Amino acid sequence: MMGKSKSFLIGTLLGAAAGGVAILFSAPSSGKDLRGQLKTNRDRLKETLQQLKNDSMALKEQVMKTAKESAEVIKDVSSDLQTSLKEWQEEIEPHRQNLQDEISAIEQKIKQLEETLKK
Repeated sequence: MMGKSKSFLIGTLLGAAAGGVAILFSAPSSGKDLRGQLKTNRDRLKETLQQLKNDSMALKEQVMKTAKESAEVIKDVSSDLQTSLKEWQEEIEPHRQNLQDEISAIEQKIKQLEETLKK
């Protein structure tokens, strides 16, 4: 198994080298032109990689800023909801007590009615 992998790797490397040499010899431009094109392409690649690096750093900073702002907003909303819930509970408390009193009065009247019907 190890021998097959080694043979495959050597074959791949030799094939790549042969392909590279064939491309150099079949290139329609001179060696000087080809080197110039390679340098230009290398410079473009460096610029593209630098731009990607800059963009990724900017994106990272924006994500961190957004996450921080979101945490603050969630904290504020949570606090506001708690305050609203407390206020609502305070507002309904007198009505809740009135409803309980009315229910108790109705229960007493039902008991009185039941006692009257039993007689």
